[in-house]
Amino acid sequence: MLLECHSDEGWGPVSSRYSALAPCFIDGSLTGSLALFLLVFGGGQLIRLFNRPSNRINYPAIFYVRLTALVLVAIVQWIEMLRRNATSAPNTKDVITSSQFLLSLTIVLIAAPLQYIEYSRQLVPAGSLLFFYLLAACLQLLRFASVLVKRSEQDFTNDLSFTIVLFSLYAFLLLANLLARKKWPSRITLALDQSLLPQSPIEYADIFSRLTFSWVTPLMIAGYKSFLTEEDLSPLPKDDVAETASSKFNKYWQKELHRSNPSLFLALSRAFSSPFLIAAIYKMLQDILSFTQPQLLKYLIIFIQKRSNSDEVPMIDGYMIAIAMLIVSVTQTAFLHQYFHLVFKCGMNIKSALTATIYKKSLALSNQSRSKQNTGDIVNLMSVDTQRLQDLTQYGQIIWSGPFQITLCLYSLHNLVGNAMWPGVAIMVIMIPINSLIARVQKNLQKEQMKTKDARTRITNEILTNMKSIKLYAWEDSFLGRLLDIRNNQELKNLKKMGTWSALTLFIWSSIPFIVSCATFAAFVYTSDVPLTTDIVFPALTLFNLLSFPLAVFPNVLTSAIEAAVSLKRLKNFLTAEELQADAVLRLPRETEMDKPAVIIKNGVFLWEVEPTYSVVLSDINFTACKGQLSCIIGRVGAGKSSLLQACLGSLHKADGTVTVKGCISYAAQVPWIMNGSIKENILFGKKYDPNFYNSTLEACCLTEDLLILPDGDETEVGEKGISLSGGQKARLSLARAVYARSDVYLLDDVLSAVDQEVGNKLIDKVLGPNGLLASKTRILATNSIKVLKYADSISILRNGRIVESGSYAEAMANPESDIRALVTDYSFTHEQIRNSGSVTPNESSTETERLTGTEDESVHVYPSTAASAISTRRNSLTSLRRASTSSFGKPVPTNGNAKGNKRTQQAQEVSQKGKVKWSVYIEYAKACGSSGVIIYMILLTLAMSFNVLSNVWLKHWSEVNSGSGYNPDVTRFLLVYLLLGLGGSASTFTQSLILCILITVRSATILHNNLAKGVLRAPMSFFETTPVGRILNRFSSDVYRVDEVLARTFNAFFSNSFKVLFTLGVISAATPAFLFFVVPLGALYIYYQRYYLQTSRELKRLESVSRSPIFAHFQESLGGISTIKAYDQEKRFAHTNEARVDRNLMAYFPSVSANRWLAVRLEFLGSAIIFLTALLSVASISRGYVSAGLVGLSLSYALQITQSLNWIVRMTVDVETNIVSVERILEYSNITPEAPAIIPDHRPPKGWPETGEIEFSHYSTRYREGLDPVLKDISLSIKSQEKIGIVGRTGAGKSSLTLALFRIIEPIQGHISIDALNTSTIGLKDLRTKLSIIPQDSQAFEGTIRENLDPFGRHDDAKLWQALELSHLKQYIQEKYPDGLDGPVAEGGSNFSVGQRQLLSLARALLTPSTVLVLDEATAAVDVETDHVIQQTIRTQFANRTILTIAHRLNTIMDSDRILVLGEGRVLEFDSPDVLLSDTNSAFYKLLHGNQENL
Repeated sequence: MLLECHSDEGWGPVSSRYSALAPCFIDGSLTGSLALFLLVFGGGQLIRLFNRPSNRINYPAIFYVRLTALVLVAIVQWIEMLRRNATSAPNTKDVITSSQFLLSLTIVLIAAPLQYIEYSRQLVPAGSLLFFYLLAACLQLLRFASVLVKRSEQDFTNDLSFTIVLFSLYAFLLLANLLARKKWPSRITLALDQSLLPQSPIEYADIFSRLTFSWVTPLMIAGYKSFLTEEDLSPLPKDDVAETASSKFNKYWQKELHRSNPSLFLALSRAFSSPFLIAAIYKMLQDILSFTQPQLLKYLIIFIQKRSNSDEVPMIDGYMIAIAMLIVSVTQTAFLHQYFHLVFKCGMNIKSALTATIYKKSLALSNQSRSKQNTGDIVNLMSVDTQRLQDLTQYGQIIWSGPFQITLCLYSLHNLVGNAMWPGVAIMVIMIPINSLIARVQKNLQKEQMKTKDARTRITNEILTNMKSIKLYAWEDSFLGRLLDIRNNQELKNLKKMGTWSALTLFIWSSIPFIVSCATFAAFVYTSDVPLTTDIVFPALTLFNLLSFPLAVFPNVLTSAIEAAVSLKRLKNFLTAEELQADAVLRLPRETEMDKPAVIIKNGVFLWEVEPTYSVVLSDINFTACKGQLSCIIGRVGAGKSSLLQACLGSLHKADGTVTVKGCISYAAQVPWIMNGSIKENILFGKKYDPNFYNSTLEACCLTEDLLILPDGDETEVGEKGISLSGGQKARLSLARAVYARSDVYLLDDVLSAVDQEVGNKLIDKVLGPNGLLASKTRILATNSIKVLKYADSISILRNGRIVESGSYAEAMANPESDIRALVTDYSFTHEQIRNSGSVTPNESSTETERLTGTEDESVHVYPSTAASAISTRRNSLTSLRRASTSSFGKPVPTNGNAKGNKRTQQAQEVSQKGKVKWSVYIEYAKACGSSGVIIYMILLTLAMSFNVLSNVWLKHWSEVNSGSGYNPDVTRFLLVYLLLGLGGSASTFTQSLILCILITVRSATILHNNLAKGVLRAPMSFFETTPVGRILNRFSSDVYRVDEVLARTFNAFFSNSFKVLFTLGVISAATPAFLFFVVPLGALYIYYQRYYLQTSRELKRLESVSRSPIFAHFQESLGGISTIKAYDQEKRFAHTNEARVDRNLMAYFPSVSANRWLAVRLEFLGSAIIFLTALLSVASISRGYVSAGLVGLSLSYALQITQSLNWIVRMTVDVETNIVSVERILEYSNITPEAPAIIPDHRPPKGWPETGEIEFSHYSTRYREGLDPVLKDISLSIKSQEKIGIVGRTGAGKSSLTLALFRIIEPIQGHISIDALNTSTIGLKDLRTKLSIIPQDSQAFEGTIRENLDPFGRHDDAKLWQALELSHLKQYIQEKYPDGLDGPVAEGGSNFSVGQRQLLSLARALLTPSTVLVLDEATAAVDVETDHVIQQTIRTQFANRTILTIAHRLNTIMDSDRILVLGEGRVLEFDSPDVLLSDTNSAFYKLLHGNQENL
């Protein structure tokens, strides 16, 4: 028969005649298995390669040499088969002949064709061939050893010759395939499709390189030799880039969205289940192999017992068991880390896909959804929730693997102890409902934790976004108090509860293995007559140790699953949130005929949100804007001007009517949205660079002169939100972006409010007016400016969300009943009136009305038909203004900033420390943890480990007593001692965990966060100008999360495993002293690998951390400019930028986790060596009587654990270092050089200071930060008590800088400022800022209530608050809009108030501050002229006894000032009364009023 064994040595595996392997086992079973391996895996790979296209390449000589060698192998195998057949009896073909024939056939039919075609169809050697050559070579080595043992046999010479020849051929084929491919890149240029060529090292790694992660070695070498930078990182594999992962997920998510109840879990599963399922197979095989080791241990103990009693037992049996333990351990390592590699990649793909999807979704949210999901909430979704899902994928398979391992364990236990295992099973079943209860409690605590975390992130984001206002108002203490209240009294209080339950869970699960073992041994000795011997105890003990892993990890995974379930629900709610209406605006091709409608709104009704209140913002809107015409929209604050533009953009909910827009849109927001980049990048905004039109745009938008004085010209980095630019510069930059786009329709929201009169006139002339660059375009301008109306082709006036009047300027001025005419008549003024009277009242404006209607000044009259004809000609000549071309999406820019060169204004890059984390960081963390808690923790950890070892030593003693007695004597005593030792260990573990969670973690989290918050709030404004909010927020979210929930657990794992390894080495050395000779070389190799790895991994983690910040910075920036991004149709470009930044982060993350695998494989090989050496030494020592079966069982039961412990020590060493980096980063921001002290006890101003409000600047110069030019230069002036000073000057002249200097937001580099003869530089900032009032240029509101926005310290009663609101003309609006009155909500950034209303809120704050000095910095720039006039009256009456400094572009608001300060390029040009300045026609002020500032 073909499958019979005719050899007298039997099937084996050990020969019955020799101390060698049987021929039927080597040449039959193993050879046949090798042939089947090649048939299955090689055949499958051959079929796959046949379906691939072949590349035309030149085959080198080595290619033909390999084929020749393979043919020789087949011939030799065939000759060997014929030789064996000739020497055997006729018609007795057995398994050896059959296996040899099958192997020869598969080599010819599978191996040879595969070797031939794989070279031209893939760059990596076929994995099945490499494994076949390796296994075949190993088989010949086994055969060689067996032949040597049988050298006395007749065919010894022939067997040896054939074995050597076959081994040489297989070894040559293996090396030739491996080494020849080392230079594969030389063949790249010969490939047909360059785009398919690999970019990442893993894509051209062979099967052995993948299994051992050797493809990471070049990076490890580079990291060991020098510090890694982003340039050292390789691109991601093509399948792992964010765009690919996002597209894959989005395909299935879109299908889910069509279901009534979409499931995010199902969409993720369908998109990324393939690698996850393959990983499950690896995990299952690894689990099976892990439970094979106890069986081998049992066989080894039995062998030692038999060999101790009889020398007839062959030693080869023991050596074979030791070799089997080595093979199982190595194979187990390979499976385990392929599993880890796949699940980490899967988690990485899930996180990148969700990050990209969250970003895209955030750009599409409706106003109603945005009101529910503010910036902090969305940042948490992107940082925390996606991270939790990623964490779950890495260890989530324990959910099925844990029960599977428990089942294997119980099956193995049943084979060992029979029915005595059932009490242990009963204990585990009882624990199921207990764990369910604990899981439910933990889930509720986790939900509460996420709520408080969101609240903390929200207020942190609010603080960082509005830092300038907080400092101006000296509100740091109030906001710090609110932040710390949420943090310390809610979040950390809940964290303490979570820690308590976590400690209880750990106690329960750490006790279960011991209780199960105790119950099992008790049942065995009380119910069985068989003695509890070493061959039962130690395999059982090993099984219990294996059981402890799933039982210990399972609760953590269960907690992670609970956290992930909460995160899944949060993510699903966000991803299914209402989006902007897709049909809100009908987009049509651009209009080509002049004066034809390009924007049409019919019967429009628009809402900010549908729920919870049906909030109508615009109703009954009928509006038309034509091509080539300027359409102006005017109205009072809150009338709906900006909302009408938002309706045209599709950003409002359309309840009724139609909106049609023909062509593409450019949009300039009322609050300019400026990207963190250069001026040039802001203007181009994704369009191709056209130098001619670019220069024309700069000139038209009056930016040319600004670029001359800016440090780096148009390459000047403007900082986050354009913080380094003045308000006027930001407005003109936003307008320049719109102009450069050369769109068809322009939506311009009050672009003239932030610029001075002369610049405003130029913008009208060169951009907005009939001779401007946009003359041929459709221009819709929402404005509070009167002077621009005479250029308008149509004017619409809004009141309470309705258009109450529309028409041309001429029609309005001709109609005595026109509201437009009344507005122009009442609120226009002339230079003559200013010069004559110094102030303007509504009744004095008739002369200006005449000028505007054309009776005096022909340059501004209503155009007759001839002029209109000329204008038409001008507009038609501009129709050739072609739309700007969109530039292609570039590759991700490195975040280290090297590409931008050495700019003076370059933003400070995030600091990434180099080398080992300084010991000072560990010391600071230890101080934060508290020395007493750490000492108690270490004592308890030592006790727990000691109890564990003692219980196992006691078991050894017990089993040896039973073995010697032949029965189970004194059962109760042995069992009771074992029980007490186990309970002592569990109690120590519980107390240790409790100390860790409550004393150490919460204390350190409290101290570090408090210091971080205080450090950031006390940082100077220059820090915020050069540091993106996203980067700071990353410290408060990601880094604080690591301190809260990761770092302490990591330290715990590190110390626990370190102690475990020390105790293990001690036990093995005590059992087999010869092992001590191997400790030094193994330890040296271990330390070598550890040091080799630590430096690279540390830098990779830092690079990952640093590259994470730009993701959040870009995301935060995008959330602030959604309207602008959507208006310019730039969603795809910004989404691509987001994906590129995610990829940059993953380029550090992917090699980081791969480096973990690289190390783990090598360390587990060391662990396998320890197992092998322990078993080998035990076998070698048994003949000399050095060891007993009990000692061997004890030492090997510990050795089987050491592999995992060694790996965990190094991983935890790295995790400690990488997570302590979070402490390092927190300490960095905690120790920022602060601004001046809030209070200087020895230099406090007198009570009631300042009494008179006299201000003096003495040779004062300042700059925004070190390295920049001064913005104020040698300012010397004196302001009298209660004097009203108007401050004017061209945009960027230093007007706002003067106010910042007064509040010491920027500090002097020369001179000083005195108020009431007190040098303000000598007192604390809080003492200074609380005694001054300001209405800042950037009006900001804070999330919370109206009361908190007005009076955060609660110093005023309701009556005073209502009075302030009444004087600022907000009382009626708030009473009508918000039933809760002062407790009415203010949304994030004050988004439920218009920009003008937010300025009125700032006015109310000023009214509540009892100061003798008031600064008005463009206080009414965003309000209409009617409201402006009323506010000016309020200022004159309510602030009559104050010294007032007013910066204004509306010159009529400062004409009644006592004196006018004219600034230019940071210097005082003029300082005198308006009458004196206007009487001199050469004065700068006179020229400013007459629009002739070229000579200034």
